[in-house]
Amino acid sequence: MSGSHTIADVSRIAGIPKDLLRQWERRYGYPKPTRDRNGDRIYSNEELDKLIAIRHLQEQGKQPGKLMALDLTRLRSMLQPPKVALDSEQMIALLESDDPLALRTWLQSQLVTLGLRAFIHKVLAPATRALGDAWASGRVQIHQEHLYTELVKRLVRQALAELYRDDGNPKVMLTTMQGEAHSLGLLMVEALLRSSGAEVIPFGTDMPISDIIKASHSHEVDVIGLSFSCHSRSDEAIAMLSGLRQQVDPKIRIWVGGAAFSAAAIMPEGVRLIATLDELEHVLRASQQRELRIDSSSGS
Repeated sequence: MSGSHTIADVSRIAGIPKDLLRQWERRYGYPKPTRDRNGDRIYSNEELDKLIAIRHLQEQGKQPGKLMALDLTRLRSMLQPPKVALDSEQMIALLESDDPLALRTWLQSQLVTLGLRAFIHKVLAPATRALGDAWASGRVQIHQEHLYTELVKRLVRQALAELYRDDGNPKVMLTTMQGEAHSLGLLMVEALLRSSGAEVIPFGTDMPISDIIKASHSHEVDVIGLSFSCHSRSDEAIAMLSGLRQQVDPKIRIWVGGAAFSAAAIMPEGVRLIATLDELEHVLRASQQRELRIDSSSGS
């Protein structure tokens, strides 16, 4: 894989201090950056992906020295979903206080401390569920839900700005079908896909089927990713998915998820239901490993 990242880039994106990167290089012989004409370290995309995986595994208690010799596929296979550690009462109390700065400061501190992937698993996903429960019980008002959503979207978008790339695997377009305007689930999926090395093309929400078909062909995507919130009727969603599946290239995979479907929902043939964010990462790793095997066999 190509790529040209400075040590400052890698430190910021992977969340590893520059001094520690240099220490690993001396002690373990990895990473192995090249040097530019000024003698500064330059890291490839592959090294960046591997360092991100190593950092995630460190968070789970693994020792870095035992990870350096492993390839990226093996490192990703070792990743486990972070255990949930959300203080939902604290978050709801911040919402009820109607203090946007305090809420943003709390969310920002969680993101900085945990890193993007763990923030999605340990804070954002359970917080969004807790918020939905609090709204249903009347504890949280619509304007407070909107505030939370906008603050979260802004913070995650800022973090994602460091992870944009055009050579990831697989290439996934993310959107919702016409009539579905909820975007927070898509944003969580985008963050996890990008964190794990996929290329993501976000199209926002409320996209007509005809446009989804045209975009999937124009951008030569590997996967169409679709989200359906609890506001969508599952029978109508499945009918639309059946129509979409019949009209797109059979080689393009369709992954769907969201609260509209129960885990036992029966999807049209050729449509993969992904019930949880943990399952999404598992499916993604399996896809990446399959592509690596294909590349290896074609190059032998």
